[in-house]
Amino acid sequence: MSGDGARMRIVVGCRPEPRGQDALALGTLLARQLGAGVVLAHIQPPALPGAGVGAVDAEWRAFLREETEWLLNDAESRIRDWAPELPVERAIGHNRGSGRGLARIAESHRAALVVLGPAPGGRTARVALGSTADQLLHGSPVPVALAPRGFADHPPPRIARCTIAYQREPQLTGVLTCGVEFARRLDADVRLLTLVLRPVRLYSGKQHQSAEHQVLRAAREQARQDLATAMAEIDVSVDAETAEGDDVRAAMDTVTWADDLLICASSTVGPVKRVFVGDVSHKIVRNARTPVMVLPRGVRAELWDTSGPT
Repeated sequence: MSGDGARMRIVVGCRPEPRGQDALALGTLLARQLGAGVVLAHIQPPALPGAGVGAVDAEWRAFLREETEWLLNDAESRIRDWAPELPVERAIGHNRGSGRGLARIAESHRAALVVLGPAPGGRTARVALGSTADQLLHGSPVPVALAPRGFADHPPPRIARCTIAYQREPQLTGVLTCGVEFARRLDADVRLLTLVLRPVRLYSGKQHQSAEHQVLRAAREQARQDLATAMAEIDVSVDAETAEGDDVRAAMDTVTWADDLLICASSTVGPVKRVFVGDVSHKIVRNARTPVMVLPRGVRAELWDTSGPT
């Protein structure tokens, strides 16, 4: 079924591994709340060269066609069971890098975001990043949503809250407005979350401990002020909290999640209007216990226009 040209579209990366169902479950959930259509996408590797000049391995091509048809048929069947009202399209790409192929499909379909499942071997209830996710997180033109391992086993009835990983920087102002607008379209609550990392202890002794405590107090106060300023800048009711730890993982482990979607910013040094995760965002993504969406640098709330990104 082809979708309405004015309807928001969500590209869901389909893979033959069992964990591909996690992406399908998250994509379906988001599409239902957003009133969006789903584009089931699969990237085939290039054909193998044959024995002669310019020839290709016809048997390999036939295998790829059959595998892709089975994969997309199965994915569409699952969506029909979960949400029969959703418009569904199919898209097949050819690329040596599946992440780059999905990015191209997102551009050609004017999609609002790409949804991907975890890489094999990841921890249960955590996002596992493989080569496909890495390519998308370093060059996607649209936001990338990542499902944690096992998400399809017990999906929530809806995304109840969008938690925005917030850091007050001039280059990241669009993240706040875009995250709030996305939550509005989901009819979800909003929470601002700022991580406060304790300073690394390099020396012992009371003098050094006192200096570390002063640095930590200053960081806490700055986070409090930044969150207060952010809350005053937006016209919706939001919650705000800080998470403190020796590192990103420890801080993230103190956070309570309740059917959340965690929204993160791209690095300020990446290409404009492309996703590019920096070190801190990468650690936040890997240690989240909930679905994560990473926004491109320079993102604006107009991204969620139903016609797709411009």
